[in-house]
Amino acid sequence: MSGSHYPAPGDRVRAAREAYDLGLAFYRKKQWKTAARHFAEADRKCGHDDVHLHLYLSYQGLCEVCSGDISGLNLCRRAASMETIQTRVFLNLALAELRLRHRKRACSAVKIGLSIDHTEPGLLKLRERMGVRRSPLLPFLKREHLLNRLLGRYTWQRLQTRQTGRCVEPILANAHLTR
Repeated sequence: MSGSHYPAPGDRVRAAREAYDLGLAFYRKKQWKTAARHFAEADRKCGHDDVHLHLYLSYQGLCEVCSGDISGLNLCRRAASMETIQTRVFLNLALAELRLRHRKRACSAVKIGLSIDHTEPGLLKLRERMGVRRSPLLPFLKREHLLNRLLGRYTWQRLQTRQTGRCVEPILANAHLTR
């Protein structure tokens, strides 16, 4: 059938990629609404089997959140719930969560993204900026328990000594405990 009204799969992928590239250009210029429209267009044009489908959806959601539409967060969450490969989807979710002051959920998104690729620079940079705490050394005790606090300080100081090469004042030299 030569006169088909449906575009060829290659044409759909190319059209979706072009819309995505335009969306990225507007995203970088912080023109959120225009970028969201282009990401939505990329989402419409790509097929259900497109590997970038969730990426388009996550960018659309992030742009909507940045433009003040909180319903965009649902798009980011939906994209992340279906994604298993692209860490950028989790970075977009974390940025959207932070934008709406949902720090705990943002930490969770960063953690899931880093479980997929622990070398992702965007997620590592965001985690450092957010200041995610380490897990307590003794998980069966509360974080505030004296043993967790002392052991945590001791291991943190040893870690700092290794990283900087400088000697840090020993924890046990301080008789008082500060919060």
